[in-house]
Amino acid sequence: MNIKKIKAVIFDMDGTLIDTEKYYRMFWPKALAHFGYEMTDEQALTMRSLGQPYAPQHLKEMFHDPDLDYTAIRNYRKQIMGECLKKNGIEIKKGAIELLDYLKAQGIRRAIATATDQVRTEQYLKQLGLYGYFDQIICATMVEHGKPSPDIYQYACRQLALLPEECIAVEDSPNGVCSAYGAGCNVVMVPDQTEPDEALRGKLATRVDSLDEIIKLFKKFPGLTKEDEEHQLSKIIEIAQDNLDHAKEDIRKINEDLADLLEVYDAKDKEGLALWNNATARLKEDERELVRYEKARKKPYFGRIDFRDPKAKADEAYYIGRVGITDSSSDPVVLDWRAPIASVYYESRMGTCQYTVSSEGTFEIDLKRKRTYEIENDRLKDFFDSDVVANDELLTKYLAKNKKAVLGEIIATIQKEQNLIIRRSPKTNIIVQGVAGSGKTTVAMHRISYILYNYKDDFRPEDFYIIGSNRILLNYITSVLPELDVYGIRQMTMEQLFIRLLYEDWDETRFSYHNIDKTDAKNSIKGGTAWFLDLEKFCQNYENQSIAKEDIYMEKTGNLLLSKEQIGRYLKNNPKVSMQSKILMLNEILYAKYENEVSGKSVTFPPKEKKILDKKYASYFGDGKWRESVFTFYREFLLAQQEAGKEVDVPENSFDVYDLAALAYIYKRIKETDPVREASHVVIDEAQDFGMMSYRCLHYCLYGCTYTIMGDTSQNIHFEYGLNDWEELKKLILTGTFDAFGLLRKSYRNTVEISEFANEILRHGDFSIYPVEPIIRHGNPVQTVACPDENKLLADTVTTIKKWQQDGYETIAVICRDEAEAAQAAEELKKYVKIVETDLEKAEFGDGVMVLPVSYTKGLEFDAVLLFDPTQEKYPSDNGHVKLLYVAATRALHELVVLYRGKLTGILADKVPEGKHMKEFAAETLTKAAEFERVQHTEKEIEQQRRIEGAKDMAEREYIGPKRIVIKPQGKENEAEARGKTLTGQKMTSAYKRAVAAPVRKAADNSGKNEGNHTEEIILSPYEFGAIPDNAILRVKGHSRNNFAIKWIKKTKSYVELSSMYGLLRITPITPEVIRVSFVKGVTEKIGDTAWKGKADTAFTWSAKESKMLVEIATEKVTVRIAKNNGAVCFYNEKKQLLLTEKAEEPRFQEGGCNWTFFEWEKSEHLKAKGLLAADFMDVTAKAKYVSYGGKKLRMPLILSEKGYGLAIASKGTVLFCGIRTFGPYIMAEGSQSDYYFISEKNREKLVEIYQKTLTLQPKF
Repeated sequence: MNIKKIKAVIFDMDGTLIDTEKYYRMFWPKALAHFGYEMTDEQALTMRSLGQPYAPQHLKEMFHDPDLDYTAIRNYRKQIMGECLKKNGIEIKKGAIELLDYLKAQGIRRAIATATDQVRTEQYLKQLGLYGYFDQIICATMVEHGKPSPDIYQYACRQLALLPEECIAVEDSPNGVCSAYGAGCNVVMVPDQTEPDEALRGKLATRVDSLDEIIKLFKKFPGLTKEDEEHQLSKIIEIAQDNLDHAKEDIRKINEDLADLLEVYDAKDKEGLALWNNATARLKEDERELVRYEKARKKPYFGRIDFRDPKAKADEAYYIGRVGITDSSSDPVVLDWRAPIASVYYESRMGTCQYTVSSEGTFEIDLKRKRTYEIENDRLKDFFDSDVVANDELLTKYLAKNKKAVLGEIIATIQKEQNLIIRRSPKTNIIVQGVAGSGKTTVAMHRISYILYNYKDDFRPEDFYIIGSNRILLNYITSVLPELDVYGIRQMTMEQLFIRLLYEDWDETRFSYHNIDKTDAKNSIKGGTAWFLDLEKFCQNYENQSIAKEDIYMEKTGNLLLSKEQIGRYLKNNPKVSMQSKILMLNEILYAKYENEVSGKSVTFPPKEKKILDKKYASYFGDGKWRESVFTFYREFLLAQQEAGKEVDVPENSFDVYDLAALAYIYKRIKETDPVREASHVVIDEAQDFGMMSYRCLHYCLYGCTYTIMGDTSQNIHFEYGLNDWEELKKLILTGTFDAFGLLRKSYRNTVEISEFANEILRHGDFSIYPVEPIIRHGNPVQTVACPDENKLLADTVTTIKKWQQDGYETIAVICRDEAEAAQAAEELKKYVKIVETDLEKAEFGDGVMVLPVSYTKGLEFDAVLLFDPTQEKYPSDNGHVKLLYVAATRALHELVVLYRGKLTGILADKVPEGKHMKEFAAETLTKAAEFERVQHTEKEIEQQRRIEGAKDMAEREYIGPKRIVIKPQGKENEAEARGKTLTGQKMTSAYKRAVAAPVRKAADNSGKNEGNHTEEIILSPYEFGAIPDNAILRVKGHSRNNFAIKWIKKTKSYVELSSMYGLLRITPITPEVIRVSFVKGVTEKIGDTAWKGKADTAFTWSAKESKMLVEIATEKVTVRIAKNNGAVCFYNEKKQLLLTEKAEEPRFQEGGCNWTFFEWEKSEHLKAKGLLAADFMDVTAKAKYVSYGGKKLRMPLILSEKGYGLAIASKGTVLFCGIRTFGPYIMAEGSQSDYYFISEKNREKLVEIYQKTLTLQPKF
C-alpha cells in the first residue's frame, strides 16, 4: 500500500465504527430459535456483514430448508435486537472519533459502506453524532449484491470519483474483507469477533487493534533526498516554532494572573497566597517547558531511524532530538533521545535489533537506516547514513569546536559504549572506569536524565545524590543538568554528604572540615578497609558491652521472660539496625513478656512495687536515648588505635573526609533510632579520589540505595588515600546479579599531540593503567618553554592567554600545583587579564580565564591549558606526581603550553627508557544489560500470574487454614500504593504505608480474640487533610468531545436513571434534604454500592417528571434538574432558588481509576471543608486542597457552602477539591464510579448533623 496515494477511507459500520456486531451474533440464533432452528455460535459468526442475496441463500443451505422464511426471521431479529439497543444503547468503537477527526483535518475523504439498510444507518450515525463526518453513505440496498461481493465498495469508489487503489477500506469481518479486497481497495482489518486466518491475512494491507492505530499509516514517511529532508526540516521547524509561541503565550497569561493577584489581594490574605502559590508553581513548570521548546526550536533533531516492525507491514521513520516535539494533535514528530526506541540509533547495526520498554517488554524491529544530520541556523548543512556509530563523523567535527559549543552537541554524539551505561537499569549498581576525556561526567549526567525520563514512577529528582570531589566540578554539573531537562538534583562533596548524615549532631558553629593532606602518609591508614574493620569491631564490642545477653527471669514467679538465646538471635537477625534501636526493640519485647506475665496471674504486686517493675522492664536494656556524643566516641576509638600502635592524629574540631565518614558510621551504627531514607540512587564522580573507608561507611549509611560510580584510577591524585584499582570496590558494590563494571576506553577530549604528551607522562609511573584509544584529531604541538625569571614567566603567561583569546578560545585554565600558588598567580595575572572568581569555594566553571590548583580541575576540560611552573621541586618524580601532571595535561581540548623557570620536573624533562611498557589492567567490555535480555512480561501476563498465585494460595488456605499475616518492612506494591501512584506518579510516603498497614496489624494483634470484631477500615490515600497538591496534578488531561446528552430515562421506586453515550447517571433521593448523585462511564455499566447509604431507609414522597428540555426530581426540600442536552445536574432549595450547578459544557469525566465532577461555583461563594475535629472547618474558596483524610478512619469528605448546602464525596481513596478556575473548578475522587451526596440545609450545625447521622457507613463496612 502506497500511503501517499490514499485519498479516502471507506468504513464498514457494524463492528467497525460502532459496537453492534456482538448483537448480531447474539440475536441471529435467538431469532432462528423463535422459528424452530438451532444455530451455533460458530454459524452465527458466518452471518457477519453478509448481504443480499447471500444471506438468505446461506441460511437455507445451513439448515437444508429451501422454504426457510428469511424475511420473517430477519424482521424478528431486527425487532428484538432493536429493543435491546434501545435499552442498552450503542457504543462507538475505540479510536473512531480520533481517526475521523484526523482524516478530516488532513483533508482525506470519508465514506460508509455497510450491509445495514439506509434508514437504520442514518439513525445510528445521527444518534451517535457521527453523521456529519462522512462525504458518502453507501448501504447494501443501493447495490445488487451485498458483501462479500465487491459491488458495494466498487460503488463507493465511483461515488467518491476515486480509483480503488486510492482508497483504504476498514473492515472487521471476513465477508467485509473479501468484499473490499475484491473491489481492489487497500484493506485494513480491525478484528471484532474473530481474528483473520492465514488466507484472509493475505488480503490485508495490515491489521490493527484499534481504529486510532490507522492514524500511524498516514504519518507521511519522509523522503530520502536532500530536497525531501529540507522540506521535512521546514515542517518540523514550523511545528517547533508554534509550540514555542504557545508556551510564551501561556507564560504571559500566568504573569497577568500574578499581576491581578497583586492588585486584588494583600500579603496577609491566605486565599490570595494559595492562588499565588498555585500560579507561581504553574509558572515555574511552564518556564521549564519554554526551555525545552527553545532547545527544540534551535536545533530540532540530529538523527533519524527507519525501520519496520514485524507486526506492521509499513515502514516507519522517526527523527531523534535533544527533546521531543509533538504536533497540535500531540503526535510525536521528533522523539526525545531518551525514548526507549532511540537506543537503536546509538547501539545497533542495520538489520534485526531490539529495544526495551520498562515494564512492557523487549521489542524486535528491522532497522533499515540510521541517518545523522548537521543543522545550523535552520539550515540543513549536511547529512549522512552509517551503520554502527552513525555519529563518528559528526563527533569529529564537534570536537574541533570550542568547549561551549561542544556541550550543546553531546546528545547527538553519544557513542555505543556510553549509551550502554546511560541506559543501564537504575535498580542495579554500575562502576565505570573511564580514561581521561572519555566523557565520564557527561555520561553520568545523561544517565540521570535518562532515568528520570523512563522511570518516573520509581525515581524523582530528590531521590538522587551527585557526589563530587570539589565545588567547582559540582557547580559545573549543576549548571549543565537543566540543559538535559533535569532540575532539583541534590549535589554535594563527599564531606558534605557525611556531615548531612550526622543530622542534629553536627554543629557548624563548633565544627569544621578540611581537605586531606595528600602527602600525610601517617594518617593515610584512615582511608583503607583495615581502618573501617577496626571501627566496625570497636562498635561491635561497645554494643556487646551495652546489651546484656543473659536469661531474664520474673521476680517472685521465677518464670523465664527472655532467654539469652532469644536475645542473641534477635541481634543476629538485625545486623543493619543501630545499637540504640536494638535496645528499644528489646525493651519492647521484654516489656510485652512482662505484661503478659503479670496480667491475669495469681501473683500480684503492690502498686508501689509494680511501678518500680514497670520502670525496670520498660528500660531494662537501656534508656530510650543514647546520651553520649559521637565525637567523644570517635575520640575514644582514635585513642584506642594509638594504644594499638597506629600513629594517627586525634582531631579536635576540624575533620577530614575519613573522620567524617567514621562519625557518620558511628551515628548510624550506634545512635540512630529514627532512620531517614536519604537517597535511592547515588552518582559518584571522580570516584578514585576516595578510599575504601569512605565507601564502606557510605554503603552502611545509605543501605538499600544503588550506585553509579565513575572514575579513572590513573587520575588518583590523592596518593596514599584514593583507589589505584577497582577490585575492593567491585567486591563491595557489585554483588547483585545484574550489577556491572564498564570500561570507557576512547578519549574524545585531547588532540593527538596532547594525548601523546599525556601518555608520555604516564610512562614515567610504575603502576598499571587501563588502555586508552584516542580519537584521531590533530592540533598544534605541545609547547614547553623555559623562562629566565619570575617576571618573564608571568609575562609569557599573559601573552599566551591573550593570544588564545584572540583565537576565539572561551575557556582557558592556568593550572598551578596547589591553592597557595594558584592564589598568588591569580593575584598577579588579574592586573593584565580578567580572571574568573579566585575564591575556590565560590568559583564556577564557565567562560574566561580560571587559575586553579590541579586538584580543582578534576572532571573539567578547557579549550586551552597553561601548565604553570612545573618544577622538579614541586613535582618530584614519583607515582603520585605522575598522576597529578597527567590530570593537568589531559584537561586541554585544543592547546597545551608548559611554562617554567628553573629546573623542569623530570617527569616532563627526562626521556622514558626505551622498551619500558606500561602495565595494563585486563580490559572488560560492558555488554547490554542482562536484565534487558530477560523475557519481560506485559502487565496482562503479570496480572495472570498473580491470579494463578492467588488461586494457589486460596487452595492452600482451604486445606491448611489461613496463613499467619506478616508485616514486612519492604514488599510488593499493594493496591492502595498503586492508588497513590494514580495521582502522582510517585510512591506513597512512609506515613501512608504505615496507615495502610495499620488495619492488618490490628487484625494480627486481635487474632484469637473476639471473632465478632472486624478491622476498622481507613481511607486509602497518601495525603493528609489540607495538603496542597502539585500543580501537575491539578491540570485535568484527556477530557474532551464526550457526549453527555440524555438518551433514555428510567424511573424506579428508589431512583431515576438517565443514560447518555458517555455513561449512566443515577439520582437517588435519600431523605428530603439529601440527594445521591451517582455516575459510571459506559452505556452497559451498572451503578454499584458504596460504603455509605445507597437508597432511602424509609419511604417518603418525591416526584420525577420529564419535559422536552429537562428531567426534574423533587422532594420537599430539594429540586434537582438535569438538562437533557448536556446531562448537567442543577440543585435548588425549597424556594426554587438555584444553589449549585454542574458545568454545562462538561459535567463529569472518568479516566484511569479517577473521576472528576465539574461545578460552577460562584466567584463570591465561600466554601469550607470539614476537618477531623468538630470545630475544624478549612477554607477552600478558590483554593486547591486534598480534603480526604489519608490514613484516618473511613469517612466522607464534606464541602460546605455559605449558600446553605453541602457535598459529601463517597470515596474510600483520595479526594481533591480544586476551586481554581484555571484548572476547574472540580472535585476529583478516586474510584471507577462517581458518587456524591447533595445536602440542602441552611444551618451549618444541622447540616453536619445530617452528614454524621444520615450518611453513616453501612453495616458490612
